Amino acid sequence: MTIDARWAVFTEDGAERGANLLIKDRDQVRELIELLTDPLADLARLIHRDRPLWDTESGFLDHDVYAIVRDGFGYLSYQDATRDKAYPVGDPASVGCEFDDDDFPPGSGLPLVQFTEVLDEFLRTADRPVSVTWREPEGASE
Repeated sequence: MTIDARWAVFTEDGAERGANLLIKDRDQVRELIELLTDPLADLARLIHRDRPLWDTESGFLDHDVYAIVRDGFGYLSYQDATRDKAYPVGDPASVGCEFDDDDFPPGSGLPLVQFTEVLDEFLRTADRPVSVTWREPEGASE
């Protein structure tokens, strides 16, 4: 099982550079979390290489998974071909955060120990982790 994590890191002068990590074990999950604690790190897209493609001709993925660490909490979103975008029910003290590709609502941040477990579960199962409760964004069903 392999996750291909890709994100940008912004420099102090406003430039950016690409970053990536191939994750094959729990130690590399921890390494990703450490890298994403950098305040200059942008949102990471997690591509699980063991999931089927939505469209094999174009290589279109069947899932969108994003992750980041901010203010001591790990934020995650998950969407696939059969499930709408959802966020974990996390610590009520987590304030949420906004990015170009995703907005994490308040209360969706996970303590880093739990975040590590959830990402490790995604690595092992290639499916939405069941160790957390998921909620859709407010207004999604309207």
